Amino acid sequence: MSKNNSRILISDLCEVLELYMSKSQVEGVYQAYVVAATAHDGQYRKSGEAYVFHPLSVAMILAELQLDYYCIVAALLHDCIEDTSVTYEEINYDFGYEIAHIVEGVSKLTGLEFHTTVDKQAQNFRKLFLAMSDDMRVMVIKLADRLHNMRTLDSMRRDKQLRIAKETVEIHAPIARRLGLNSIRVELDNLCFAIIHPFRHKVLASQIKKQCGNRTKVIKHIQEQLDNRLVQEELPGVEISGRQKQPCSIYKKMKNKRLKFNQVLDMYAFRVIVKDVAQCYQALGVIHNLYKPLPGKFKDYVALPKSNGYQSLHTILFGPNKIFIEVQIRSEDMHFVSEYGIAAHWHYKSDSDNDSELASNWLGSLLDIQQNSGTSVEFLEETKNDLFPSEVFVFTPEGDIMQLPYRATVLDFAYMVHTNIGNKTVKAKIDQVSAPISTRLRSGQTVEIVTDEHAKPHPSWLQMSVTAKAKAAIKIYLKTQSASELIQLGEYLLSNALDYLTVDVESISTKKWQTCLNELACDSLEDMHLKIGLSEILVSVVLNKLQYDDDQYSAQSVRISSTRDKAISFAHCCYPIPGDKVSGILTTTKGLVMHRSDCTNLVRLKSKQAQWMAVDWQPEKGESFDVKITVDVDNQRGTLASIANMVSKLESNIEHIEVQEKDNSIKSLDLVISVTSSHHLYEITQALETLKFIQEVRRI
Repeated sequence: MSKNNSRILISDLCEVLELYMSKSQVEGVYQAYVVAATAHDGQYRKSGEAYVFHPLSVAMILAELQLDYYCIVAALLHDCIEDTSVTYEEINYDFGYEIAHIVEGVSKLTGLEFHTTVDKQAQNFRKLFLAMSDDMRVMVIKLADRLHNMRTLDSMRRDKQLRIAKETVEIHAPIARRLGLNSIRVELDNLCFAIIHPFRHKVLASQIKKQCGNRTKVIKHIQEQLDNRLVQEELPGVEISGRQKQPCSIYKKMKNKRLKFNQVLDMYAFRVIVKDVAQCYQALGVIHNLYKPLPGKFKDYVALPKSNGYQSLHTILFGPNKIFIEVQIRSEDMHFVSEYGIAAHWHYKSDSDNDSELASNWLGSLLDIQQNSGTSVEFLEETKNDLFPSEVFVFTPEGDIMQLPYRATVLDFAYMVHTNIGNKTVKAKIDQVSAPISTRLRSGQTVEIVTDEHAKPHPSWLQMSVTAKAKAAIKIYLKTQSASELIQLGEYLLSNALDYLTVDVESISTKKWQTCLNELACDSLEDMHLKIGLSEILVSVVLNKLQYDDDQYSAQSVRISSTRDKAISFAHCCYPIPGDKVSGILTTTKGLVMHRSDCTNLVRLKSKQAQWMAVDWQPEKGESFDVKITVDVDNQRGTLASIANMVSKLESNIEHIEVQEKDNSIKSLDLVISVTSSHHLYEITQALETLKFIQEVRRI
């Protein structure tokens, strides 16, 4: 695809169109250009360039995708209704209903903004996808329009460049990916990356250029070996090419897989294009005989295509000189769909009156969403879940979109807004309904954070959050603001051990303490208590330095009477409650983490030499603790309300809930409820089992 910003002339466009259009169609395109040039006469872009070069460039992008006559003409006229005196009726009269309809669809999308109020954002999304479901060419033209605008952002202010680039990354590039428009998606990603992260782009682009010369010889050698072997096995006419890695894709791989630049570049990528499906598998066998495949790294997207229609065989091989070779094998038709996505539908339509199955599936799924959605916000949520399954998009009360990873919680959202907001979070209002900080977010929700000046992070928050930003902020707070609690915990653990050995702290001489501190590289007793609380120093080591029998101590248990105001938290893998046998694991970030003694994670941590101890837990009266249960219920109305009512009657609260469909008749509810003891939990489970619609209640 042409990526330079030089002016596209109508002669350039016609030259490309002549490769796949009839003479009469090319003449029709020229007539559309004359109309557009006349209509836009006297109009200029921010760069000072005559406006008509913009629709010409958009049409050229689509011509390189071999879009049909109707789409190219509509691209040339796409701004006429909105920005000139040309009317829908005139376009309909001169070029026919189909083209007029596409141009009108694009015009309706002009000026849509995605940084406005919640309802307005949702309405704009609905307009965007309704236009796409009505005629997919509307969206394809809109994507080409955005691509040319991204290519020519130089004349814009920096703040506007950033806003447009971020909007493109969040909306246009993912849609291009979903529609299989790979060439447009790749260029959009790279253009946005260069604007949002200019320094990173510059460094990576420079390194890629530097590495290209070193890699050429290796690429040529592997390419020759592949070609020779495929010819020997009677697979002539196969096209083999090395794939150039782009700065954006390299950056994503480095970030997602935590790799260094050289580790990403150690992978040599090739594409093998054959005639048909049978030859795909034949070529795979030949290549696996030439180079040994890396176990577990083969993916068959031919038998199981991706949701956007993409098909290829992917394999990673052990190459010469300890390098890895990544090979994609596909047929010519598969390659066309891979590069052009939904555009392939109109390419093939010239040979057939039937819509391709691929295009029908995409259109059908969008129409289903439209028909089954009530409000615009509901439509936004369902569409985003369809297009961006690994991401969550939620709104702030001001209408800004926040992008979070799948399974993100209220806490993650709060820290995304601001670290100080996160540190003071007590709950949230999700779509005006109160929700705890552990609640997982779903696309389309509006989230308002509720804070309290007296609130502060707790070690258990680390288990409630999934984003690196939230976890890092919580850890920083725990290591600084919670130092006093960790000092208190360390002093408590050491004092408990000395009490067990019937040693009076006052009887230990100052000299013995000082010797102990020197040997442990501690500045003071407080520093030593902090390091014990952080699990950087074991209590048994301190006892040894003080010349007491640490072996005798190692078998004892620590007594915990209260969990308030101490660096003590409860593991969310097993949710221990009073009445359970419990053990504690000392960690560097959470202090003492309590597990049920039969917890599988506890066994694993013990095997890794973690510092642990049995805990004699005698909680204060009135303290409540979270516990997780699963309730299997008949799939009928009112079940959740009845369960909540029963739990409330027994002086408990539902802190968190997740619903999982088991089949059409039964669903599972994972509930986190508050209890005071194991006996209290028993009373609740027994009461729930009396409800007729409940199949089973079990503790997790």
